[in-house]
Amino acid sequence: MLIKLHGVSRVLFTAFIFLSLAFFTQACEEFEYSPYEVRLNENEKDINLRNIQRIEALDISPEGSYSFILTADVQGFYEETDALVKDIAWHHADAAFVLVGGDLTDFGLAKEFKMIHKDFNSLPMPYVAVIGNHDAVNNGQEVFSAMYGDYNTSFTIGNSKFILLNTNYIEFDKKVPDLDWLERELAASEGYENVFVVSHIPPENEEFGAENTTRYHKLLSQYKVTYSLHGHNHNFKAYAPYDGTVPYVQTTTAEKREYLLFTVEGDKAHYERITF
Repeated sequence: MLIKLHGVSRVLFTAFIFLSLAFFTQACEEFEYSPYEVRLNENEKDINLRNIQRIEALDISPEGSYSFILTADVQGFYEETDALVKDIAWHHADAAFVLVGGDLTDFGLAKEFKMIHKDFNSLPMPYVAVIGNHDAVNNGQEVFSAMYGDYNTSFTIGNSKFILLNTNYIEFDKKVPDLDWLERELAASEGYENVFVVSHIPPENEEFGAENTTRYHKLLSQYKVTYSLHGHNHNFKAYAPYDGTVPYVQTTTAEKREYLLFTVEGDKAHYERITF
């Protein structure tokens, strides 16, 4: 059937078609075809790389002092994470950076990663994240790689080196942690007064891989690591295993409204527990 339109009717019809197409196009851009889809904005890509560049651009001298914040396990605790970010921004805006020690998500979905990034990206300082076991389920490994980059990475600031290590043994088919890579990074740390190794699962946990624990301890003691930092167990814990020379610290989950504030001054580093 052919409908003839004249005058005002034609104008209205044209406007209707134009608005319908515009709405359809917008809906297609916003519609999530699958919860496993990885569709990222530019500011959601290569987050660790870009933020490490910001950290290193601070140009802290070897004699200078700085502070950083450690949190972990923000997985699904959106209200508490929002409060955590606001507390950091309000009380510790002068911190050099924030470390997120894994489990940014509950189910490894892109939507979860994006929501958490939106929170941490609002901070006045950069943040860097390691992958947690929850981040590595479903297609979370693909999402983390696209958003944050390499699972193992390192950076330097002042007289310190930070080594971020993937310790999710089970989710990566028992092929991690890559202790050969860790040893190379530690060997290349000579000359730095402070060395921090950061990972999600602590070496005492079964999910770390029992065959990896002793070597990990030996490496950290051999290279006189300043701190071994972790999340995963949802409770604060400070201890010194193996030969007692390296302090290990586990931070608690965001749900418990606590994070750790580290201060580095020369060859000394110490921390305090902050509640919010």
